[in-house]
Amino acid sequence: MKQEKSTIHQIEKIGAISGIVSVFFYFGAAVLPLPLTLGQLFGFAFPLLWIISYMGLYHFLKKTHHTPTLEIAYIFGIIGGALACTLIVVQQANIMWNQEALALAPSEDTKALLKATFKGANRVQAGLDVAFDIFITISLFFFGLNIAKSPKFPAFLGYICSLIAATLLILNMITFPNSPASSGLFDVGPFMGIWMLVIYIWFTVVLFKKKNSL
Repeated sequence: MKQEKSTIHQIEKIGAISGIVSVFFYFGAAVLPLPLTLGQLFGFAFPLLWIISYMGLYHFLKKTHHTPTLEIAYIFGIIGGALACTLIVVQQANIMWNQEALALAPSEDTKALLKATFKGANRVQAGLDVAFDIFITISLFFFGLNIAKSPKFPAFLGYICSLIAATLLILNMITFPNSPASSGLFDVGPFMGIWMLVIYIWFTVVLFKKKNSL
């Protein structure tokens, strides 16, 4: 029993740290002008870190309120992370293949055809992006509700998380198959990332205090 508790606590700590790092990787890949290899590393890594972070948060919340919505949050979070990694890999592979083909194109007509082909193929990752948003917003909505019930977190952290997630999902459904940003609506995604960073920092502080109290 003692060994099991120690293992779970380690999972929680790894999850909290992974959550913080994942958000920095997310914004680094999306915003910073990083070298190609580093940008791809950040892009491929942050969804995997998300999955690990959800595992830690799930085990922590489960100890006080093991609810059906928590199970849904965890499962959908794993699926969402896998979809995010898939869409980024597909996106980057399509970009690289298209650039290689353009560099070898013998004429402007060939380049025009390649650009049109890429535009069509790139819609695949756009569709995956919507699928990712569906799973990840539902996951974070339910995680938020369970965070709000936890005695270790302020209720507002969870409720705001659920509100942002619900808003992001609704906007995605309104503008489907396009993204809210490309449709001229407000992009809530970065705010979701920032709020999750706040949650994971709080989570880390709680675990650190718990360690010191032992």
